[in-house]
Amino acid sequence: MRPQKPRRGAHAALAAAFAEIGQGARGEPQLGMAEVAAFLSVSEGTLYKALDPDQAGEFSYVRARQITERYGCIALAEDMAQAAGGVFTRLPETSAGGEAWQRTIREILCDMQTVIADLSIALETDNDVSADEVVSLRMREHLARAITDLVAHDLHLKAIAEGAK
Repeated sequence: MRPQKPRRGAHAALAAAFAEIGQGARGEPQLGMAEVAAFLSVSEGTLYKALDPDQAGEFSYVRARQITERYGCIALAEDMAQAAGGVFTRLPETSAGGEAWQRTIREILCDMQTVIADLSIALETDNDVSADEVVSLRMREHLARAITDLVAHDLHLKAIAEGAK
């Protein structure tokens, strides 16, 4: 038996989803395969075949959607968003009609201002941004929170506009 090719793309995303499900549902990533097989009423062998780039195994979009809805895993959504040239971000839980959950535009702009200021300071010293600076200044966290909140505001405005029709 020849060694399996490294997993990339859809195969890697599917493996990440199984690991995420195993961790969430059973406390161990390696138990995800058994969890998903039981949920979908298929054999683990069928799932292993879908993970192997050398095999003709398939994993349908319908099944991907079922496990995403059931387990709330994000690995497949992240992969699909990246394949489409975008990014996936989980939106905050909202309460219908409530506005208290939304951060204000001022708070969002403060996060953006922090990132811009940190980038400017990092670039002033050596015209480069190091990995240590990104991590220590939490640039990605500030940016992700601002983007997520802006998307939530956009969806709220969309609901308002659609309600006006």
